[in-house]
Amino acid sequence: MWTRGLLPLVLLLACGLSCNAFTWEPCDADKVPFIPDHVDLVPDPPAAGGQVVFKIQGNAVHDVPSGLISINVSFAGTQIYEEVDDLCSKTTCPIKTGPLNIVYEQDLPPIAPPGDYDVQVVARGVDNEELMCVVVHFEMLPPSLVQRFLPSSWSSSRKASQGHSIAELPAAARRLLRRLV
Repeated sequence: MWTRGLLPLVLLLACGLSCNAFTWEPCDADKVPFIPDHVDLVPDPPAAGGQVVFKIQGNAVHDVPSGLISINVSFAGTQIYEEVDDLCSKTTCPIKTGPLNIVYEQDLPPIAPPGDYDVQVVARGVDNEELMCVVVHFEMLPPSLVQRFLPSSWSSSRKASQGHSIAELPAAARRLLRRLV
């Protein structure tokens, strides 16, 4: 007889140890003055109804007094959400030449469908010059997976420094669990 506590362990063993974590890539890399060299997604993968944090690090090649930052979310290749915000709410302004960190936090709707998402983050200066563009690809899990199958130490609502990430589950296990819900 299968029990709720045994199912995740069986799936982990059956699917192997590989993970399909988020990926990212700069867009317009040859045209912008800030090219990210590191991007973090916390948690990885995110769950509907939770919060996701994009941490983008790199170097600015010139000073920028202020600007705007936009986020465009696509699900299955179709744009479903767009938001524009003050760049200075995501980093320290004025931006000086040198190391730059942008932190973008977003609450996810509880009705967001599980599946593959692309998020494009674009920063622009006051003169509308594109400063940075990055696309993040990830898989969103339904919130019920976190609540129903995973130990509390793996919860997507925990900070990465506090325990395990759901990304530690093999991609095949995440897909199978998503279908069970």
